[in-house]
Amino acid sequence: MAPKTLDSIVPILPIKNLQLAMNFYRRLGLSAHAWQNGDSYGFLTRDGLEIHLRQFNVLIESQNPCGVYFYLADNSAAALEAEFLGAGVSLSERLAKREWNMNEFALRDPDGNQLVFGEGIQPTI
Repeated sequence: MAPKTLDSIVPILPIKNLQLAMNFYRRLGLSAHAWQNGDSYGFLTRDGLEIHLRQFNVLIESQNPCGVYFYLADNSAAALEAEFLGAGVSLSERLAKREWNMNEFALRDPDGNQLVFGEGIQPTI
């Protein structure tokens, strides 16, 4: 087997307005800054993880198929959901145990990108 070559993966989410998107993600506790102080590409970080934003002139509302799944540290989903709700973020799905042994909640950013946050749970026997 070949040695490991991939170190990390960075999703790039399509957005219409960089400043609006960065302000939304700041409400989620991510740091945000534009590339070269421009208005078409941005960087988001939290807990050493990164997401990029790229502005597109045309996005079809309610047809954005992009998203990110965030695997959470054990026993952190409820606190993170409460943090987002406290910041006034609307959730599309509240925290619940799923049949695939994940405790998850979900939301959409202003451009329709789906963000799902989940922690593993032990299956019940």
